Amino acid sequence: MNGLEVLDLEVDARIKAELAYARKKFPHNTHMLAALTEEVGELAKALLEHHRGELPREDVLSEAVQVAAMAIRVATEGDASFNYRMPGGAADARGAR
Repeated sequence: MNGLEVLDLEVDARIKAELAYARKKFPHNTHMLAALTEEVGELAKALLEHHRGELPREDVLSEAVQVAAMAIRVATEGDASFNYRMPGGAADARGAR
């Protein structure tokens, strides 16, 4: 296994952990697009600060993991703020449209 494959496995595990944490802390699928957009902004800021030498690479990775987790939540749970839900997703299981 090469270094990139090892990193992929680590990032995958971190995304799964972030998903579990986020779903527990914020169980409803409202304002998902807003949350995803916020996370993308934080990732952009982290990249800029890392480029200027003000932030470690680990912080950029952490922000990227949060973006990925939110994107997965939108894909699997939809966004009730926009009346968008995935069939069989968490919101669907709660009886949402």
